[in-house]
Amino acid sequence: MKEVHLICNAHLDPIWQWEWEEGAAAALSTFRSAADLADEFDYIFCHNEVTLYKYIEEYAPELFSRIKELIRVGKWRIMGGWYLQPDCNMPQGESFVRQILVGRQYFMEKFGQWSTTAINFDAFGHTRGLVQIITKCGQDSDIMIRPGDDPLPGEQFWWEGFDGSRIKVNTQTDGYNTPLGNAAAAIQKKIDKREEDVICVLWGVGNHGGGPSRKDLADIKKMIEDSEIQILHSTPETFFARINPEAVHDKSLRMEMPGCYTTMSQIKAKHAELENNLYMVEKLCSVAAMRGLIEYPQNELDEVVEDLLNCEFHDVLPGSSVRAGEDNGLRLINHGLLILNRLRARAYFALSAMEPKAKEGEYPILVLNPNPYEWETDVTCELMLADQNWSDDIVNYSKVYDADGNLIPSQTTKEESCLNLDWRKRVVFRGKLKPLSLTRFSIYMELDQKKEKVYESGQDVIVDLPAIGKHVEIDGKTGLMRSYRINGKEYIDQSSEGAFSPVMYKDNADAWGMGKFQKIAMGSDPVGFQLMEVPDGPFQGMKSLQVIEDGDIYLGVECFFQCENTRVRVEYDIYKNDPAVDVKVDVFMNDANRLVRIAVPAANKGQYIGQTAFGTEDLYMNGRECVAQRFVAIREEGEENLLALFNRGTYGSCFNGNTFSMTLLRTATYCGHPILDREIIPSNRFTKKIDMGERNFAFRLTAAPEKALERLAAEFNNPPYACNVFPVNTDRTAAEFSLKISDPDIVLITMKKSEEKEGYVLRLLNNCSEGCSVSVECCGAQINLEFGKYEVKTVLYDGNSLTELLGLAI
Repeated sequence: MKEVHLICNAHLDPIWQWEWEEGAAAALSTFRSAADLADEFDYIFCHNEVTLYKYIEEYAPELFSRIKELIRVGKWRIMGGWYLQPDCNMPQGESFVRQILVGRQYFMEKFGQWSTTAINFDAFGHTRGLVQIITKCGQDSDIMIRPGDDPLPGEQFWWEGFDGSRIKVNTQTDGYNTPLGNAAAAIQKKIDKREEDVICVLWGVGNHGGGPSRKDLADIKKMIEDSEIQILHSTPETFFARINPEAVHDKSLRMEMPGCYTTMSQIKAKHAELENNLYMVEKLCSVAAMRGLIEYPQNELDEVVEDLLNCEFHDVLPGSSVRAGEDNGLRLINHGLLILNRLRARAYFALSAMEPKAKEGEYPILVLNPNPYEWETDVTCELMLADQNWSDDIVNYSKVYDADGNLIPSQTTKEESCLNLDWRKRVVFRGKLKPLSLTRFSIYMELDQKKEKVYESGQDVIVDLPAIGKHVEIDGKTGLMRSYRINGKEYIDQSSEGAFSPVMYKDNADAWGMGKFQKIAMGSDPVGFQLMEVPDGPFQGMKSLQVIEDGDIYLGVECFFQCENTRVRVEYDIYKNDPAVDVKVDVFMNDANRLVRIAVPAANKGQYIGQTAFGTEDLYMNGRECVAQRFVAIREEGEENLLALFNRGTYGSCFNGNTFSMTLLRTATYCGHPILDREIIPSNRFTKKIDMGERNFAFRLTAAPEKALERLAAEFNNPPYACNVFPVNTDRTAAEFSLKISDPDIVLITMKKSEEKEGYVLRLLNNCSEGCSVSVECCGAQINLEFGKYEVKTVLYDGNSLTELLGLAI
């Protein structure tokens, strides 16, 4: 006999077409209605999301108590158990861990109940990296509405993660809602279309809350009584316990509405910044606390985590909300960044207090390395001279020394401020940084004649560095990178005009990128930006191409482009001691219904790959939009090094032929949603456009082994922090701290004080298709770990020993 599990829910977006206060009001009315109906009918109301329950706890404590009792008697079920329903592609793996485990903490504390089934009804596609995370956080199944339109083995299947772990999945592509007053008929329709013997049916009014109605519950009661099949009010856990799928799917479940991975570029870049800073500051505060210099700031970090989890909501981070949703997301992110800025300073200055006082004429620079290995890298810092120098011809130049008194390569560059006076200095130098600690460097100033190199406009820029096997050319007539050669291998297609070409596409007002954009390449009718002969607008007075820095560390070139009413600045920073080239792209957007990409034609074809949550996967190669996190790369058969491009929060891209293009922004309309064949937006009034004005993007081009990409992406996103500090020398003592990981490509994602046990947890990731053995040493304790492919592990340091934990913990 067919068995039907009815899951009553009320999908409620805390913010979407409305502001969060209206979402809170909808939660109050929805939960109160569901509780009242539970007194009249024998059904189970299922709902998720900590965010909504917190509204009830704060604004309706009596209702919160009623819900506790309904949970106790089995008439209300905590569904999903996560903090909220986030976007399921863009958050880092560690952010997903927090979504799940912070949710578990709350629900267990408040209700003594959690869910072993994840619920991500409304996300626009799902990364395969979720499988390992869900499994190691204690869940075994997932219900989703939008698995994407790639072929699937059915609605019920095992989903296999990068590491080989599996969860049960049920896709409900006919939605989570039923019409008000017509639920029974809608349920019957869903039953009729499903072939399996045991099925799950979602029902209830949703999107702005609602849930069950009195009429619907009465109709369903009669339907159950009259039915010849078994229909029961149920929970996701009860349903999954009754099925055992045979089919297995081993790929990500996407793409779905690909515009969401570019729309509202500012939110996306700031989200990446918040993630990067949070996990860096957790490490820094852990070191300072373990050395006895500060108390671990748990409450403040919890506040930041809550900001992060809320901004990852699936209508905020993807950019599918009204303007108020974007504003709310940016407020959350900036609030979190402010707290992290203060915490970094607290730990940094505590660590710096043990440094000796400065010598005569010394400008001490204390540099923080957030990595557990010695790191030789370029460091940037600014400082104020002891006095102003008003000379026009004689200026101060820096000399930088390491702790042993060795003169090291350095370069004085343009400072952030614009006072035409020799007073503020910006210095870039190359040094070796001690792991997870501060390294001291000393800057001394020397007066000398002002030196300025002159470059002719339109002249090719060629940097040849045989000592490190690097050759880079920037074409003086096009402003594009004509050559990028490492150890004799050319990585740029020599038949193309060059790399990092800005390209404008026609787009539309649809913020999601639905319809025809879903299965084919987003945007149409591409037009390349042209190097400006006479730069205007924000670039007035500039040359088309100009060298802006040249010294021992790097050569900097900037170029100015135009297309329609939009202007673009591209800066190439060509490093002289490293294979990388940093590329900064500033877009001054002034055209609506457009999409802008930056294109890199590769010399050779290969598999296009990208980083995702705790994994790396193959991406589409037919021009269709892809989503990845901090890196994309081309894997060539038989080649050790991959051409890789790192980013700081640019998630969308596409690959066609041998060219990959990063999708920078889309000027769609806020919450512009296609409905049938109607116009998306009214034509008789102005509607607000997304991403107009200045937007800034950062990339790093390099060639490196695939196993190193996770580490190199982390280094690009967490550069060393340096500050000119004159230590007060308090004679303060501190406990010793050391952390060594035998393989630097096993990345320390975070280190934080445990919220569940005594000690500190270390999260370690092997983002590689091959397993490996690794030794970890912390403050004299040692453990050997066996990593499988793409495996994430958690280790607990309790002050005496290191212990591997079975799952993920916070």
